[in-house]
Amino acid sequence: MAPRWQRFIHPNAPDIHSPYIAHDKPIFASPFGPFPPIAKDLNVHEFCSPPDQNLLEDYDLFIDAVTDERVTLHHFLNRVRSLARVLRYDGPGSLGLKKSPKNDTEAGEILGLFSRNNVHYPMLVHACFRAELVFGGISPESTPFELWHVLRKMQITSLVCHETLLPVVVEALKLGRGPEGELQLVLDLEKIIILSEDLSLNTVLIHRTVESLVREGSKLAEPHRKLLGGDKLCYLFQSSGTSGLPKAMMISHKNAIHSGMQGLITATQTARFLEIETLTHQTVLGIIPAYHSYGMILWVLRLGNQPSTNIMMPKWDLELALRTIEKYKVTLLPLVPPLVRQLALSPLTEKYDLSSVQAVASGAAYLPPDVAYELAKKLPNKAPIPSGYGLSEAASIAAPPMEGLFGLKVSEPGTIGFLLPGMEGRVVDPDNLKDVPKGTKGELWVRGEVVCMGYFHDEKATAEIFTEPGWLRTGDLVMRDAEDRIHYHDRLKEMIKVKGLQVAATEVEDTLLDHPEKLVIDACVAGVDNGRGDGSLFVRAWVVPSANGKEQGEEVVIAKLNTWVGSRLSKHKHLTGGIEVVEAIPRTPSGKMLRREMRDLYHKGVRAGQIKAKL
Repeated sequence: MAPRWQRFIHPNAPDIHSPYIAHDKPIFASPFGPFPPIAKDLNVHEFCSPPDQNLLEDYDLFIDAVTDERVTLHHFLNRVRSLARVLRYDGPGSLGLKKSPKNDTEAGEILGLFSRNNVHYPMLVHACFRAELVFGGISPESTPFELWHVLRKMQITSLVCHETLLPVVVEALKLGRGPEGELQLVLDLEKIIILSEDLSLNTVLIHRTVESLVREGSKLAEPHRKLLGGDKLCYLFQSSGTSGLPKAMMISHKNAIHSGMQGLITATQTARFLEIETLTHQTVLGIIPAYHSYGMILWVLRLGNQPSTNIMMPKWDLELALRTIEKYKVTLLPLVPPLVRQLALSPLTEKYDLSSVQAVASGAAYLPPDVAYELAKKLPNKAPIPSGYGLSEAASIAAPPMEGLFGLKVSEPGTIGFLLPGMEGRVVDPDNLKDVPKGTKGELWVRGEVVCMGYFHDEKATAEIFTEPGWLRTGDLVMRDAEDRIHYHDRLKEMIKVKGLQVAATEVEDTLLDHPEKLVIDACVAGVDNGRGDGSLFVRAWVVPSANGKEQGEEVVIAKLNTWVGSRLSKHKHLTGGIEVVEAIPRTPSGKMLRREMRDLYHKGVRAGQIKAKL
């Protein structure tokens, strides 16, 4: 029998020891080569748990970091099958859900999942895969208004809600069906299901519990049927919401399978290059939200293919995370930049044993190089922390590979590495839509099987990200270097135009954080109205002072930062819009900085006369 990992390698994949040859053609591809072929109609659940392969030996798959509740692999799969019998539209269960749509040209059942990380969340997702039930992942941080918007945007007809979030649902429903001419609320109140921490309950208030459905399904016979997937709609995900209310991305089974496969390909090829065992067991800290594309890859799309014990945390708590790492001997820390920063700067990290940690990875937002180095110094192998790159619209696009694999050079922090397996890229002038030469900044365009189907019921937004068929416009400014490595610069929409010159907000932020006296621990930079009406902007910064900065006082810190930026950056990048000291920088749950929110607050203050604009 062929090794399990062999199905993750294309028959004509590049040899791991053969150098990747960079070139100057506009379209460049991943050094890993193409995806291996898969069945046209493959379902995500059967990708993760192939019916023709022997089941791995049992192990703890999920552990609750707070209660120590455990779910083993075999128990997980049995529960998935039980729940799927009840969720299936043509199954024997009593729930009575309808058939889901194949795309947004037809109506059908869409189940909303509204919960923080929970040891049973991945079971819900895989039961949906197996039942061919489309679901929509909803942020548990949603306000009632945001939830109301998402329920309508995703056309949610049924809902699984964690018991602690039920009050948010109640308030959202009070907002009504929605304005005329927009998508209406279609949630059936009789199809609200509660995810309860008390597994003995059959109901909460008047609503069935998830556990009652699992118990019902365990008593039903398993129908014999072929599971379908392929190009069919699999799930909906929220956009990050950094530019207005979130949209809903359509992810097909094929998109999801290839997103899960990329990490398996890179892990397999890296292990073969290092001549060590492939896809070995890992113990993973489970803080990345499961409703997010990053968390979906970690907690759902790789299950069964790479053995892992996932220690799930319902929300971030620094000391709980450190205790969890020490207690469970965590080997892998998938994080987002704000959490990397906390771990790097907190003195609490010195009080706990982190010797089990073999690797840290950051994703979902830009990771400043200084932060990556600071945390690396506290870990056993001292290795720099790589920062992967992806979007909600294409979960995984690029990442730094192992140095030497395919003859590749190291990807220093600040770069996002090389294209991941199966991806092609271009760097395009966002104004004239023409490819730019290597070494020139431009917008990154990508194509590959991980790219989403488009936005649900939003043709205009879909057309904006697919200017050319198949090519996703990422909205990110990058530079492709001589080796075809990608250097991230900024979001195009967050570029600041000063007298016709572009200023990358992240460059100014990194400079502020890099002050030799470490005066600030976080910084946000955005363009604000210069009050002259000429379309040009002032560059303004909001900073969170360090202990040293607080001791020196706001006036001293602001003066020193202005001098530092003036000595390091070109004149058009100077902080002509001023520096404001704040307690915290607002971010999305995935770690993306909400520059728009800071900018809007500033403009509101100027209009109200509370802030005096610099002219």
